[in-house]
Amino acid sequence: MSAILPTLSVLFAVIATAVPWGLPADATFILPLVVVMMVFCWRALPGVTLSPVAAVLLGLLTDVMGGGPLGFWALLALIASSAGTYSRVFGADHELGPLWLIWTGLVAGLACFGWLLASAFFLRWIDWWPIAFGAAASVALFPVVLNGLLWIKRSGVRQLPHASYRGRV
Repeated sequence: MSAILPTLSVLFAVIATAVPWGLPADATFILPLVVVMMVFCWRALPGVTLSPVAAVLLGLLTDVMGGGPLGFWALLALIASSAGTYSRVFGADHELGPLWLIWTGLVAGLACFGWLLASAFFLRWIDWWPIAFGAAASVALFPVVLNGLLWIKRSGVRQLPHASYRGRV
């Protein structure tokens, strides 16, 4: 598998966070949490190289594209990257159940931590509902995202045998 493929797939998800999907205000945390979930999944799968530095940079890009506080999603992506590294033993068999359970606990902790961090940043208690809704949606989307990433890992990017580069045939 290409070493750049995990980073590119998360980068496409980061770009998708900047697209105006017309989602209600309560759903603003779903797409960035999918980015964090992808970082967790890629780090939990053995044989995949997504460095923690790339996770932080993709989190920073999510912050910039989403217009939020700089470093918020970067910190959550770094925490998810570390948790994915520790749960790599459960991802060896590509079993959905254990990773889904770990993600459920992790996203609950990330939601609480993110709510406290955002409240400290704005110096007031912010609404907890959008963060809780995003966390619940990410738990529901976990099987879809993990199976999609497993498909990317399995198939990879294949070059056509007749492709020509720099004029060579």
